[in-house]
Amino acid sequence: MSKVFEDSRFGPTSPLRFFFFLLPFAIATMLGVCTMGSKDTASCLWWAFCLLLIGLATLPLATKIWENFSSGGFILSQTMGIVFTGLVLWILTHVKLFRLNVICILLSVILVALCCYIPKTFRQSLVKKLNTKGFVEAAVIEETVFIVILFLMCYFKGFLPDINGQEKYMDYGFIMSMMRNDKLPANDMWLSGYSINYYYFGQYLWTVIIKATGVNTGVGYNLAMCSATAIPFALSFSIGKFLIEASTMKGFIDNKVIKYVAGFFTGCAVSLWGNSHSFYYDENSIGNTFLKTFSNWGINVGRTDNFFYPDSTRFIGWNPEVTTNGGDFTIEEFPFYSYLVGDLHAHVISMMIVLLITAIMLSLISSVKLPTSEEAAVTTSFENLSSGHSRLVPEFTATINLHLVLCAILLGCAQMTNYWDFLIYFIFCSMAFLIVNTIKSGEFVNLFGAIVFVINVGGILLIYLSQGSNPLLLYALEAILMVAVFLFLVVSPSALPRTSFQMSFLFTFATLTALPFNLNFDMISNSLGKVKNTSPLFQLFILYGTHVIICVFFVVMVFVFKNYQYVSTSKAKKLSGATPVIGGNENYTNPIQKFFATRNIIDIFVCGMTVVGIMMLIAPEIFYVRDIYTAGYLRSNTMFKFCFAAFIILSICMIYSVVRLLWFVNKKGKYSSALFAVAIVFGLMLFIPAHYTMASLKQRCGKELKKEDYKQLDGTAYLEYYTSPIVSENYPGNLTSYQVCINWFNTNVKGDPVICEAYGDSYTDSCIVSAYTGLPTVFGWQTHEWLWRFHGIVDKDQDLLVSDPDKDVWELYITPRHNDVDTIYLSESPEEIQSLINKYNIQYIIIGDMERFKYGYDNSYMFNELGTPVFSYDTLTVYKVTPNSLG
Repeated sequence: MSKVFEDSRFGPTSPLRFFFFLLPFAIATMLGVCTMGSKDTASCLWWAFCLLLIGLATLPLATKIWENFSSGGFILSQTMGIVFTGLVLWILTHVKLFRLNVICILLSVILVALCCYIPKTFRQSLVKKLNTKGFVEAAVIEETVFIVILFLMCYFKGFLPDINGQEKYMDYGFIMSMMRNDKLPANDMWLSGYSINYYYFGQYLWTVIIKATGVNTGVGYNLAMCSATAIPFALSFSIGKFLIEASTMKGFIDNKVIKYVAGFFTGCAVSLWGNSHSFYYDENSIGNTFLKTFSNWGINVGRTDNFFYPDSTRFIGWNPEVTTNGGDFTIEEFPFYSYLVGDLHAHVISMMIVLLITAIMLSLISSVKLPTSEEAAVTTSFENLSSGHSRLVPEFTATINLHLVLCAILLGCAQMTNYWDFLIYFIFCSMAFLIVNTIKSGEFVNLFGAIVFVINVGGILLIYLSQGSNPLLLYALEAILMVAVFLFLVVSPSALPRTSFQMSFLFTFATLTALPFNLNFDMISNSLGKVKNTSPLFQLFILYGTHVIICVFFVVMVFVFKNYQYVSTSKAKKLSGATPVIGGNENYTNPIQKFFATRNIIDIFVCGMTVVGIMMLIAPEIFYVRDIYTAGYLRSNTMFKFCFAAFIILSICMIYSVVRLLWFVNKKGKYSSALFAVAIVFGLMLFIPAHYTMASLKQRCGKELKKEDYKQLDGTAYLEYYTSPIVSENYPGNLTSYQVCINWFNTNVKGDPVICEAYGDSYTDSCIVSAYTGLPTVFGWQTHEWLWRFHGIVDKDQDLLVSDPDKDVWELYITPRHNDVDTIYLSESPEEIQSLINKYNIQYIIIGDMERFKYGYDNSYMFNELGTPVFSYDTLTVYKVTPNSLG
């Protein structure tokens, strides 16, 4: 393939080379037609093509950030295009300048493109990269990887595409609410009169793409779900490849095959593999035999047969079951499981944002240089603030860079998508900036700088915990703190104060980015509690042993060995003395700087990532974030989000570690045979997390994965044959009347009039009309509204979060609305029902089998008196009623 790209007819200056970008789509077309059929293939192709076009808007910016890498961040530009286009539209719609419609989406793309194409430095980077040998090849390969994975994910999704179960009603309801309404904040479809009080920026981003492409929403949901796996795979592929390319710049072996292999396995480890649990607990796996050995050692291994793929995410506290302190039912989810269950949830969508942050930090790390003699000579002095010696401008330009600004914006997006990722990747970015500043600063820290760092970190935390529910004041105080820290930094320009200021900048501008969202959002909780149960080391080993062993071993090797230069046999004979260390002849001004600079800086970055990843595993063993869940579920959500982040970070580190150890230069200037052997063993260990993929696919999609079992991508079509358990008659298609009703609403009813349907428990078929139309109902899923609207205070006696009596969600929302909906379906007083119609501004009342089953009563005669039947199918009728506000 490389020879084709090197053909003179397709060289760096030939416009014909761009025809190679048709190759991914040709491959995808053949793959799709052979698996999904022409209809779904056409939808996938159009979807992928639109993502490509959106990515072109940010390509100059991408080539500027990743200018030192072969592809120039081509596939990363697609994620940037999605996020930044969505962000521009989000902000402008919140301030009432734009609407959430196709025209404004196109205008937002144009605005983003202008911001990326107007700056001369961005255009120069793009032109330079376009004329660079190997760029088109690298870009086409990245695009091919993305499209192939997208089509494979769509194919597997087509075996069970139903938008039903777990969180899918909620996620689809969010999308339908925004599909129906062109204003923000979006309506809460399960609490009429209110906007969504949850982190929905991720669902919003995919709503923008669904609107822009014009695909059927039921198909668009599953395309978005599959993209939420394919994009992280492609981003991880690029990151894995970039890690090797950056490491090569610092002395690692230069081999094109190695970097693509590393990229492929990084994509697999992050997006397609699982943790190590299935290898041990799947009775059909050779790893299952190890459990007998563990049991002989006196370890309670729990149930060792009847493996079911969700078991790998419900292990600690479940098997064996923990009963102390009320139980400990934890969640250890990872990306591929999320794909299988099909929830387009906050943590899933946020993956593309955090991986983009990771790639940006990698770019910054790879370009860091030692300070000049003048920079290294700057010392701590209050004279740095004086007019004659002012370092305000030099320090500002030294610490504020494009990478920092972009990460701040993306952290703001993470704050609106999955708040946990904002906090986790704030720590991640701080780690990366600390490495950079250690290299480029003459001094690591002094007493004054250490005091500034401690005060700043304490200030950030104190302001966040005390003012988290007041976004304007939070932003103002963080901004004041940032300015103060910068002035102190100018006095003491060393590594730790510089990192301190950048931390403050990240927090402040992330808060500013998310301000339109936070002004319309009541924070659910930011209170911490001490865990009552901890995880057995055996179970942590079963889940993450492979990842941690490989990564920790690599960290040790990086600390032990310097970045020795490989020396051929002929050159070795001419050497006298020790093997040269890359970067070993520089003059260093502090020992930490010397330590970092005499190692491959990418190795140091991966070590830092490993530390952050392991911190994420340790954190829920110490504290949890309080929410509505009590008893055995105290740390369930905390462990879920931290472990999910740890899995992604450690998966990247794991693959890099294996590849890097294969060609690790020892003190003699030779590739270490011992570490090569260790890397081979570690490479074989990769089959442990890889075991989950096929084991879970066969259980989810069928053992044979036959093409004949493929259904379609429309996630709403299943209602024709679905049997719901919450109606009186159990037969296939017992919700067909609701399906026809939903289609009628989506076709004939514009805007967002309030409807009334039976409320119900979360994770059931209740409230399907509001979920599938986006129309706000009086009250929907109970547990979700309880979580979203909950205001808690800490009960010090119980050490638990309890409902704030002044803002009790049951008294304010749940109980009153339950009673009112009950009254509508049970009352025989037309005046009483009309008063509730007026109260909630109801325009449509639905009565079908779910309502009759819930109430055991048919109040149709009252609805006939109060309104007019406007839709009827089988046993379901929709009544049009008129509240006084519209009368």
